[in-house]
Amino acid sequence: MVSLPDTAEDAWSPFWLMPDSPHDVFSLVTPADIRRIRDTAQENFIKLMDKVFDRLLVLKASRDLAKNPTTTKQLLNCVRVLARLIPFVYEARSDGSTIEDIVLWTQRPRPGSGADYSLGKQLVSATIDLLFTSGFTVPQATVGEDTAVRYTIWENGVGQTSSLGSSKENVSNRIEVLRLLLVLCCKTMYVPPARSVAIANRALHTIAYNANKKMVLCLLCSLLNTSLKEHSQGWAIPYRNSTAINPADELTLHAMQALFIMLEYQTPATKGGQSSDAGSDATSAEESNANTPSMVLVTGTETGTQNLFRVFVSKLHRQQEFDYLISNIMRLLEETMRSNLSILASVTKQPTRHVMPQEATILLWLLLENNSLFKEYVVDHNRSLRLFSVLLYFMLNGYTDPAQSGMVRTISHILHYLSEDGQFATRLMQPFDQSILPSQMRIVDASLTHADFMINTAFTLLCSSKPYLVPVYSNLLLLVRNVSPYLTQISQMTADKLLSLFDIISSPAFVISEPYHVRWLIYLIEVFDYVVHYRAIDNPHLMYSMVKARSCFVRLKAFDLDKAKGELAALREKKSKSDATRTIGSLGAKADAASVTPVPSLATLKPDDSSEGAASPA
Repeated sequence: MVSLPDTAEDAWSPFWLMPDSPHDVFSLVTPADIRRIRDTAQENFIKLMDKVFDRLLVLKASRDLAKNPTTTKQLLNCVRVLARLIPFVYEARSDGSTIEDIVLWTQRPRPGSGADYSLGKQLVSATIDLLFTSGFTVPQATVGEDTAVRYTIWENGVGQTSSLGSSKENVSNRIEVLRLLLVLCCKTMYVPPARSVAIANRALHTIAYNANKKMVLCLLCSLLNTSLKEHSQGWAIPYRNSTAINPADELTLHAMQALFIMLEYQTPATKGGQSSDAGSDATSAEESNANTPSMVLVTGTETGTQNLFRVFVSKLHRQQEFDYLISNIMRLLEETMRSNLSILASVTKQPTRHVMPQEATILLWLLLENNSLFKEYVVDHNRSLRLFSVLLYFMLNGYTDPAQSGMVRTISHILHYLSEDGQFATRLMQPFDQSILPSQMRIVDASLTHADFMINTAFTLLCSSKPYLVPVYSNLLLLVRNVSPYLTQISQMTADKLLSLFDIISSPAFVISEPYHVRWLIYLIEVFDYVVHYRAIDNPHLMYSMVKARSCFVRLKAFDLDKAKGELAALREKKSKSDATRTIGSLGAKADAASVTPVPSLATLKPDDSSEGAASPA
């Protein structure tokens, strides 16, 4: 294929002149065309990236950006084209190699000037600047201000007491630019999971480890406040439409996703203990800035040694900011909860709203993980038990859906982390109000405490014996163990379920079937040990249930490894014979129900009739 010269404007300009929407870009620039140019005409592919980015810089610096729709359209098209091309830079070619280093991180002459620059660093920084460009993504600068980039916080909340009053165009442009930012940081998606932690994400490193504190602080607060902003629906009833997405909800979702990846990212360490990219990035950035004309210079290419997003989150301390965070996280969760329980849920559920509780729980976990003061605030908050109840609802509501297993796992981490605080564990002994739950989840017991419902929830999830919930089970048992020294007056039903769980987990074949089953058994033994030592008088029902289940403890005391191996082998042989005699269509569901599991299964635990609702969430 012929190499096109830099001056062939008739070949390059249609990319930013012709499209009128993101859909046009994605329909005109097809994956097959991109891969063909990338694999057979790599020089033209690189020139296309350079030319589009060069045009973006020129348009970004235009003084009439806010007043000229044509300029704005071309700038958006540059953003869209780059967002379309970059995933194919990270994607492996047929031979397994990628062109990421060549396209994004190799120094080469800039088209038209000849000065060396690194496209990746300059593109990341230009994208950040576009999020704060006056008249484009933030309101136009006031009279007397002569700056194209205004680092300011978009919405009121953390770090800001008033909103900028952004227009619909500003919101729409932020969505486009945030989409480009997410695409730039998506390299990890193209790396095998086993290697994702060990391979540095250079674009994400340039942002998260940026030395420009003002930029990082404004971006962090803007994303955080936008993620938690309440969008009033007025008197209208939102009708479910799979093709229409509210721009405000889409911006919220993109802001959350960008915030999460920046807070979570940590550069892989080298043998020397330093970040693998920190030193080289700073050096190459200085060289790039030294050789780049002033027109091309964009701010924020120098990187530091720590993730400033995590640093700034860890330094949050004002009570009004904590109030803002927890109240809006609770609002997102409760809005979805009320929507699920509404009779109009099937027609009013919005396309993006179903993911909001998942994003809200991730945000809550990141805040708790990175800020110890926020954890103390949540524990002391007067709505901490309400939060606890809502989180348990989402666990029960989502555990049967593999698509929600990530949210269930996140909630298990949150509850386990909070249970480490003795004050929080003590508060769980207060009566539990089941009125917030649907009838299917309620337990017929007026004396129920939050600890009772927590144990019943853990029992329900363990009964399900879902393979994708195995990572959750350890957290649930740890949660019960952490609370056990503070348990008081647990119900007879709860006590019976604990002993039923112990009966299965302590069976010899179950103990040796998986390495982690031993840990589960230890956690349960510690629960009984703590109650016997510290709360025996306060828990007569549990003491009575333990006496009735004396044979389980005697069996565990007489545990013999050889007998356990024999029992396990016999169960597996019986299962194998059952599978061999099963034929498709002859046995059907009856054979499935009668099949023998390889080892004693948690799924054999079924709640009694009086507590059927606890094990049958909506």
